Amino acid sequence: MLSHTAKYAIKALHYISKHGNAEQKLTAVQIAESANIPKAFLSKFLKQLAQLDMISSTKGPNGGFFLTENQLKQSVMDVIVAIEGKDRFQQCVLNFDFCNAENPCPIHDFVIQEKDALRNAIKNVKLLDLSDNLNYFAIKAN
Repeated sequence: MLSHTAKYAIKALHYISKHGNAEQKLTAVQIAESANIPKAFLSKFLKQLAQLDMISSTKGPNGGFFLTENQLKQSVMDVIVAIEGKDRFQQCVLNFDFCNAENPCPIHDFVIQEKDALRNAIKNVKLLDLSDNLNYFAIKAN
């Protein structure tokens, strides 16, 4: 349901939320190696998230990536939408272009409650929550 980029972004933010802060910034190399994400791929979406002020970064010899207190309050859903450019949880599961309550696809009524529940659950997960033990939130990008 999520793109590899969104899965990798969440994995990266999990690592940053656990191991980084304004005093201990993490380099893209550290994050890539620790989270098992291709560095070129990682650098691209970290730059995108930094431009959107969803993550902080500084340049230079002591530079790197970190999350501020305000950034840690952001929803994981906000990150997914920022990376993917749209809210995939609002899309039709059959990818019909005009599926909605007024014009439902053949399975719309069967999945809408579960789809909305999943969307709301992910929306309620904050980046701060990623610093906790995520055994319940294991994400595999492969």
